[in-house]
Amino acid sequence: MEEWIKLYEKKTKTKFEPNPRGTIMFYPERGFAEIGSTKDMIIIGQLSGDAKFWKQTAEIMAKERGFTHLGTWCIRNIKAYMKFFGAEIERIEDAGEGYERYHCRLKDTGKPALFSPTAINSAGNVVYMVTWQI
Repeated sequence: MEEWIKLYEKKTKTKFEPNPRGTIMFYPERGFAEIGSTKDMIIIGQLSGDAKFWKQTAEIMAKERGFTHLGTWCIRNIKAYMKFFGAEIERIEDAGEGYERYHCRLKDTGKPALFSPTAINSAGNVVYMVTWQI
């Protein structure tokens, strides 16, 4: 776990601080992810490792609970993140203060995804709230 945390801190340029509202799941070969939920959505928090594995894991957890949406935050390059997860931009909305909100569709499922700027983190990166339908 310690090596995955070091990698997280190196890539994000932020300190890893566990969120008490989430549960840390850890697989040495896959990394770790903080997983939490609202009343109708699984939320993936801080993550280091195989992001596609953790996305699939969270989708399974959501389906088991009858949820139709997932959420996470992205603090890295948002367009690279969209490409990595196969999100195609359908519409760009002005989110104010020079930021953009991206309305997308996931190539693998055809379902919608929304990428909304929400804050600036301690490393100076834009934090996007990402939600998608499963």
